[in-house]
Amino acid sequence: MKIVFYNVTTANKIGGIEVYCWEMAKTLGNLGLEVDLVSGEGNFIKYSEVNRKLFPFKPREKFPDFGTRFRKLMERLSFFKNTKSYLKNSCYDVFLLFKPFDFVPAWFVKKWHPEVLTVFISGGEDFWWFDRYFLKSIDLIISVSKENAKIIKQRYKVEPLIIPNGVDVKKFRPLKKEGSVLKKKLGIFDKKVIISVGRIVGWKGYQLVIKALKRLPEEFVYVLIGEGPYLKNLQKLAEELEVKKRVFFLGSKFHDELPKYYSMGDVFVQPSIGHEAFGITVIEAMACGLPVVGSTSGGIKGLIKDDFNGCLFEIGNVSEFVEKIKRAFTQKKRLSKNARKFVEENFSWEKIAKIFIKTVINKKTNSHGLV
Repeated sequence: MKIVFYNVTTANKIGGIEVYCWEMAKTLGNLGLEVDLVSGEGNFIKYSEVNRKLFPFKPREKFPDFGTRFRKLMERLSFFKNTKSYLKNSCYDVFLLFKPFDFVPAWFVKKWHPEVLTVFISGGEDFWWFDRYFLKSIDLIISVSKENAKIIKQRYKVEPLIIPNGVDVKKFRPLKKEGSVLKKKLGIFDKKVIISVGRIVGWKGYQLVIKALKRLPEEFVYVLIGEGPYLKNLQKLAEELEVKKRVFFLGSKFHDELPKYYSMGDVFVQPSIGHEAFGITVIEAMACGLPVVGSTSGGIKGLIKDDFNGCLFEIGNVSEFVEKIKRAFTQKKRLSKNARKFVEENFSWEKIAKIFIKTVINKKTNSHGLV
């Protein structure tokens, strides 16, 4: 059984899709399947043992600014232009794609190799003008959460399977010693540390944390790991609300470094005001033993069991957010224990990969007599 993960950003960016590709490719390989990653050229190689096929592409920033989705589409079409010959002459049993923009290459792959199983794994809403036209080239859609599945069903009138993202529970675990060292370096060893990890864009809602910090006692501080276009807005807000000295912007970190950074926190917060398809940082934080305070946005409310492994608050409600942060701190020991156990039981990559094999690979095998 030969599987290809087709995604332009796998080897040149760090994010939820990229983590999924690397971790699932590695895990499926360990379980005996033959796996290739087809990606745009880049230096981000998470696992050298995973077979990679890298091709040039034109970055989205080099296309005219007719909107973000236009640029993403053109970037992926430029990638397909360079992978076209390879895909035409390669025989895969399963073709995995992660954005509706790649319905176009899926359409061609299906035309060249009618027997291939094309699988769209959805973790967002990057729909575009003609994506429905190319939907006939997709055999199966997988959503990472019930909330994302609702959106997919509304858009494409099909019922997707639901298979969540996963986390490496051996790597992402409480690292108290390493976390303490980082807290000492920042001079916040005796503080109550609220932490977030993610791309710094407005819809992530990090501005709510800074507003909440203004209402919390002085011993509360906020550590934000990540980069993005909304960073300057947050820095300005922290200065305006006079909490600048209590907010620490640490920039982006390599994915393998994140466990020790999660471990420097006491409570993780995910205050998204836009739609979160899943929230992979939520389960990473839980795996590291942190209770999570999150908004009722999309897939987040499917991960946080209120007052069990964290606390939920209404989207955009700063007053409730403040109260839930306080509650998470007072119940930290119990919530932390439950958070770690919850992830171990439900979201290890091996467990997710075995579900994938059972529902996708076996489906292909039974339908076509492959082994």
